[in-house]
Amino acid sequence: MIPSKIKPAVFQTLPNRLLSSIAILLFTALISVSGYLLILQQKQFLLREKQEEIKTIADLKVSQLVQWRAERFIDGAYIQSNPMVVHRLNDYLSGKDQASVRREFRLWMSTLINVGGYHRGMLCAPDGSLIASDSDLTPPLTVHYLNLVAEAAKGHELLLTDFHVDAGGIPIDLDLVIPIMDISSSPHRCIAVLILDIDPAKRLYPLIQSWPKPGSSAETLLVKKEGNYVHFLNELRHREKSSAPFYLPLTDKNLPAVRALSGGEGSFEGVDYRNVAVICVTRRVPGTQWGLVAKIDAGEVYTPLKSFISYVILFGVITISAVIIGVFWWSVRKKAELLLNQVELQKKNELELQDVKIGLEQQVQERISDLIEINTLLRQEMDNRERLELKLLSAKRYEAIGQIAGGVAHEVRNPLNAILTITEALFREQEIENNPSFVPYIQHIRTQVNRLVILMNDLLDLGREIPAINIHPLSLDSICRNALALWNSTGMSSHRAGTFTSGSNGFSETVLADGQKLQQVFFNLLENAGNHCQDGCSIVMKTLPRDDRHPDGMAIVQIVDQGTGIPEDKLPYVFDPFYTGRKGGTGLGLALVKHFIESMGGNVKIWNNDPPPGCTVEVNIPLHRKESQ
Repeated sequence: MIPSKIKPAVFQTLPNRLLSSIAILLFTALISVSGYLLILQQKQFLLREKQEEIKTIADLKVSQLVQWRAERFIDGAYIQSNPMVVHRLNDYLSGKDQASVRREFRLWMSTLINVGGYHRGMLCAPDGSLIASDSDLTPPLTVHYLNLVAEAAKGHELLLTDFHVDAGGIPIDLDLVIPIMDISSSPHRCIAVLILDIDPAKRLYPLIQSWPKPGSSAETLLVKKEGNYVHFLNELRHREKSSAPFYLPLTDKNLPAVRALSGGEGSFEGVDYRNVAVICVTRRVPGTQWGLVAKIDAGEVYTPLKSFISYVILFGVITISAVIIGVFWWSVRKKAELLLNQVELQKKNELELQDVKIGLEQQVQERISDLIEINTLLRQEMDNRERLELKLLSAKRYEAIGQIAGGVAHEVRNPLNAILTITEALFREQEIENNPSFVPYIQHIRTQVNRLVILMNDLLDLGREIPAINIHPLSLDSICRNALALWNSTGMSSHRAGTFTSGSNGFSETVLADGQKLQQVFFNLLENAGNHCQDGCSIVMKTLPRDDRHPDGMAIVQIVDQGTGIPEDKLPYVFDPFYTGRKGGTGLGLALVKHFIESMGGNVKIWNNDPPPGCTVEVNIPLHRKESQ
C-alpha cells in the first residue's frame, strides 16, 4: 500500500519522467547526427587538402621532367655547334695527330659526363666506327647504337631516345645522340656523331621520386604504354628492386597508370599496382609518350581522421552523459521538492536527497573538468596542425629554392663547359702547351671554375633534405676537432687563434648526425667568426656538460668569437638565404648551417655577447638514444 500523502507525488512524476526520456533520446539523436556530419565534413576536408597537395606535386614533377628534357637538348645543341670540337675532328679525319686528339676527346667526354650527369660517352664516325670514348673498356657498338649513328648522320637532327634496354650493362637507359656538323663546308655535312648514355638512376629517378613532405606511402610513378600493357619506367617504392621490367595490363581501368595513359588527367581514388586504395593525380608529360602518377595510400590520408573520430565520440559520450546526469539531477530535485511539500515529517529523506544533490553537483563539475581537458587537447591538435602547415610551407620554399638553384646551376654549367673545353684545347696548342709562362693562367681559370662549382653545390644543398640513411651515431668531440683542424689549415687561421674545449670530462658525447654535413656546419661557423674578427682575436669552440639547462636529448656546441658582433635589428635575418652583411659574401653559409642542423633534428641560434665584444653561436644536436637506455 502506498501512503495517501506520498501517492500524489509519485504519480505527478510520471509525466516528467516521460518528457525527460524523450528529451534525452532527441538530444542523443541530435548529437549523433551532428557528430556523423562533422566526421563526414572532416573527411572531405582531408581529401580535398591532400588532393590539392598531390596536384601541386604532380604539376611540379611534370615541369621538372620537361625542364630535364629541355636541358638535354640544350646540352646537345651546344655540343653540335662547338667550333673547337669540329676543328679537332677535322684534324683527326685528316690524319693529323690522331692519338693526341683521342686523348683530348676522352678528357672532354669525361668532363661532359661528370658535369652533365651522364653515364657513358662514345664519339663515332658517320659510318659507325668508334673514334673515341670515355673508357678503354668500351665494347664494340651494338646494332642499337649503329642505327642511332646512321639516323643522326642522315637527318642532321638531335635525338633523345625513350627508355630502352641494351647490352651496355645498364638495365634501362636513354641516349642523347648529337650529330656534329661542319658548317664551314657547303652543303653542311655531318663529320661525327656523339652518343651520351643517360642512366636514369643517377638524376632522373631521384628527380621523379623526391617528395617535399615525408610520408610512408607517397610515391611518384612514370609510366609508358607498350602494346596492351603499362610499363612502369622508374623504380617502385613498394616493390623489391629487380632488373626485369614491370608491366600491368591496360584492361584494369581502376589502375591510375591506365588512366594517365588513356588521356585522363585529374584527381581521383583508385587502386594501385599493389591492389591498395590510393588518392592520386595523373598527368601527361608534354613532348613524350609518358604518363605521370602522384599518389598516396588512402589509409595514410585518412589516418588523422581516426583520432578525430575518437575525439568526436568521446565528446559526444561526455556531452550526452552530462545531459543525462543533468536531467536526472533535475528530475530528482523536482521529485525531492514534491516529496518535501507533501511529506513534511520525512526529514531523513530530505537529508538523503541533499546528499544526492551534492554528489550530482560534484559529478557535473567532474564532467565539466573533463570537457575543459578535451578542449585543451583539441587546441593542442590545432596547434600541431598549424606547425605542420608551417613546416610544409618551409619545405615548399626550400623546394622552390632547389628548383631555382637547379636551373641556375644548369645555366652556369654551360659557360663552365665552354670555358673548360676551349681552355683545355687552347693550352694544348703547340705554341702554348710546353710554355711555363702560361701555367699560372690556366691554374687561375681552374680555381675560378671550382669556386663557381662550389657556389652551385651550396645552392643545390639548400634545396635538399639530408637523407635518413646518412644519419649515424658519431663522436661529437671528433667532429669538432676535425672541423677545427680543417679550419686551422686555411690562411685565415694564421692571424686568429682557434681552440677547442670539451665539457664532457673525457667522455665524448655520441650524436645522431651526418658527419660530413655536421663538419661543414662547424667549419662554416668558424669561417664566419673569422671573417668578423680582427687579426689577433681568439675563437673558442666548446661542448657544454649536461646540466639542467640542456634541452631533452640534445648535445650543445658553442662557438664564441671576439669580433664586431651583429646589429640587433639584423639578428633575426642572419640565417635567411642570400642575406649577408659582408662584402663579397654569398649569404649561403649560415643558411646552410640552419638547413643542415634542422634536417638532422636539431636547432641553431645566435646572440651578441654580454658584455661585448663578439657573438656566440649555439648548435643543439640530437644525442644517440642508446646512451640513455
